[in-house]
Amino acid sequence: MNSLKKRRFLIRLFVLTVLACVLLTAGWKLLNEGKTHKLEAGEKAPDFVLEDIQSGEEFKLSELKGKGVLVNFWATYCEPCKQEMPVFEEAAPTYEKQNVIFAAISADQSSLVINRFRDHYDLSFPLLKDNGNQVMEAYGVDALPATFFIRADGTLSRTVYGPLQTEKLEKYLDEIVP
Repeated sequence: MNSLKKRRFLIRLFVLTVLACVLLTAGWKLLNEGKTHKLEAGEKAPDFVLEDIQSGEEFKLSELKGKGVLVNFWATYCEPCKQEMPVFEEAAPTYEKQNVIFAAISADQSSLVINRFRDHYDLSFPLLKDNGNQVMEAYGVDALPATFFIRADGTLSRTVYGPLQTEKLEKYLDEIVP
């Protein structure tokens, strides 16, 4: 009889534990439902205002209407990001002449670290710091590097996760030249 009570208790405990896990998972998904939206081609790119680390000037996406924009999310500790930055730097001057603006938004929180990275790779395009990763969340970024190609009308042409090589980069940039 005693073992029967113990067995019932263990079964109830197991059922309650499973039920609690299911409820917690469902609640977590509901709380975070809007935060993980991944932008798709054709959607309006979320506007943002961030400070250029080097110049101190505001960089506002909505002020770039009529221009194509490459927005890259990266970090100094991200090896694939390090691989693609020289590729971006090589392409930037050519495409800026065609009204395509490059902007790289860092997940790093230290301006000093970002500036050292800029100096090491001799980068000329704006490096922006996303304090609190609010812009990353608005764009649904969950892996680095992530590159968004935005058309002159402010809509997303495509998103690429992972490092870009010259051929693909040029192909995607050609799609957003106004």
